[in-house]
Amino acid sequence: MKRLLLMMIFGIWIFSLSLGYGAEPIKVGGIFSLSGPGAHIGVAQRNSVLIAIDEFNKKGGVGGRPIEMVTGDDESDPTKAVLVLKKTIETQPIVALIGPVRTDVGMATIPTLEKEGIPAFMHAGGDVIITPVRKWVFKSPYRAVDAMERIALYLEKNKLVKIGFLASADGFGKDGAAIVDRIAAKYAFEILAKEAFDLKDVDMTAQLTRINAKGPQAIIVWTIGPPMGITTKNARALGIIVPLFQCHGAAEPIFFKLAGDAAEGVMMPSTKIVVADQLPETDVQKKKLLEYIKEYEARFKETPGTMAAYGADAAYLVLEAIKKAGPDRAKIRDALEGMKGYVGLSGIYNLSPEDHTGTTVKDIVLVKAEKGKFKLVE
Repeated sequence: MKRLLLMMIFGIWIFSLSLGYGAEPIKVGGIFSLSGPGAHIGVAQRNSVLIAIDEFNKKGGVGGRPIEMVTGDDESDPTKAVLVLKKTIETQPIVALIGPVRTDVGMATIPTLEKEGIPAFMHAGGDVIITPVRKWVFKSPYRAVDAMERIALYLEKNKLVKIGFLASADGFGKDGAAIVDRIAAKYAFEILAKEAFDLKDVDMTAQLTRINAKGPQAIIVWTIGPPMGITTKNARALGIIVPLFQCHGAAEPIFFKLAGDAAEGVMMPSTKIVVADQLPETDVQKKKLLEYIKEYEARFKETPGTMAAYGADAAYLVLEAIKKAGPDRAKIRDALEGMKGYVGLSGIYNLSPEDHTGTTVKDIVLVKAEKGKFKLVE
C-alpha cells in the first residue's frame, strides 16, 4: 500500500512537470538594433531582456506557461523596424512588445502599435516617444528632460551658466535641442551656441570650434553611439577644458573604447548600475543591482552599462504586467499603467495614465569617467 502511494505521488509530480514544460508559451515581441550604428546598445538590451525572461520562467512563468520572446533586428533603421514589427504581428500571437532601441526607430513603429493595440515598452531615450502620452506606448529610459535637468542641477550648483550645445541631427538629438531651450529658461542659463551633426559624420571639429569660440563654461553633447567618442576626442584635440557632458545613454563600457584617453573627466547622467558598488548600503536598489551585474557578467562575460539597465527594466515591467493580467493585450496595458513603487535597476517606477515613463530626476545619478571606470559624482 505504501509503495502504491509513493508511486501515485511520483506520477502526479511527473504529470505536473509535464504540464509546466509542455504548456503553450506566451509570446512577446522583442525588436532590437542588433546591427547598424545602434548595435552596441541593441545587443546589450537584448541580453538584458533574456536574463529577465529566464528568471521569470524559472519561477513558473504565468500559471506554468513560459514566456517566449520573438526577436527581430531592426538594423537601426526605422523603415526596417516597421517591416519587422508587421511581420511579427502577422505571424506570431505576441501580447506585448519590448523595444525598439532608438528614438527614430521607436517613433516609426508607434502608428502600427496604436492601430493594433499592442502594449510596447521601448528603450528609446527621446521624450517624443511618450509626449504626448500615447495609449499603448511606454519607455524605460529616463525622460530626456529629467536627464538634462540632472546636468542642469550640477551646472547651477557650480555657477556654470553659459552653455554650448551639440547634438546629432536625428530624432534623439532634435528632441534634446528642444529640451535644452526649456531647461535654459528654467535655470536662467544662456545657450551661447547650438550646433548639429549627421550620425554618419566622422569629425565634429568644425561645430566644436564654433561653440568654443563663444566662450562657454560647459558643453553638453546629445547623441548616442560612435559620435559619443568622436565628439569627445574632437573636444580634447581642440584643447577644450571646460566641463563636457554626454547624454543619459553614454554611461557604457564602450564609451571608454570610443573616446580613449579623451574620456577622462567627461560627465553624464546615468542609472546607478555603473556605480552600484559605490552606493550606500541604505540604497533600496543596491542589492538588486549587484545581483543583476553578477548574473549579467557570468552569462555574457562583460560588464553591463546603463543601457542594459533600461532594457532589463522594460522587460521586468512587462513581465510583471503579464503576471498580473494574463495574456491579454488590453489588460497588460492597464496593468502597466497602474504599476506603482516598482524597484527597478534604473529607478523606482510609478506609472500612471499621465506618465508612461514612471521615473523622476531623483532616480538619476551624475557620473564621471575616471581611469577607465565611472565614478559617482552626485
